[in-house]
Amino acid sequence: MSNLNKAQRHLRRRDDYYNNALKYAAKGKFPKALEFLWGAVTQSLKALAATRDITIPTHAAFFSFTRDISKELEDEDFYKSFLFLNTLHKNFYDEVIDPKDFQMYHKEAESFLRKIEEIAKKIEQ
Repeated sequence: MSNLNKAQRHLRRRDDYYNNALKYAAKGKFPKALEFLWGAVTQSLKALAATRDITIPTHAAFFSFTRDISKELEDEDFYKSFLFLNTLHKNFYDEVIDPKDFQMYHKEAESFLRKIEEIAKKIEQ
């Protein structure tokens, strides 16, 4: 499978996960919604990695890849955002995020996803 096809597959999953996050949030099922938000974030990173012929096989590899991108862009906030959003993953196990904070995480995830799209567009040029 080509890198472009891999990236497109991850982007379709990202969109599915993101839409499911919104659907579950509307139903008041915030733990599930936050889980899907994390899925959208990770699929977006996998798509970006695929455009560079990089595979992200483990949770730790997300940190390494995101740290590298942050250094490359000289954008420390990109990595800080990822660290903040990693709480979405932790929430799956421990439900540490209060449902009242859903909008804050949703807003940060949207910003992070937009940033990844901007990075991907620069790669295409």
